Amino acid sequence: MAKKKSRKTSGAKSQASARQKSKMQDALARASLRTEDRSSTAPRGTVSTKPVGRVRTFFREVRVEMKKVTWPPRKELIKSTGVVIVAVVIAAVFIGVFDYIWNTVIKAVGLGG
Repeated sequence: MAKKKSRKTSGAKSQASARQKSKMQDALARASLRTEDRSSTAPRGTVSTKPVGRVRTFFREVRVEMKKVTWPPRKELIKSTGVVIVAVVIAAVFIGVFDYIWNTVIKAVGLGG
């Protein structure tokens, strides 16, 4: 009876490993298809080789992307700006206090010049 159980588990293990191999092969096949579709020499999108054309394309794409942006209302913008300014002031005070403490410690020990 013990032998039958070991055969069943080894059979289940081999089926599981076969499934894993199959999944890996499928994943590799999909990955190779994706890389074959792209040509390695051509850039993505239409980009001009002339500098003026590239700048013009850049600004055209910037305009398109800026149309997609959702701008916050003025009141929300002012609140957010206030939060950022307060956070910067708190960080500056925190860093300034620690700088003063370390300067004092270094001078007291005699390492500072």
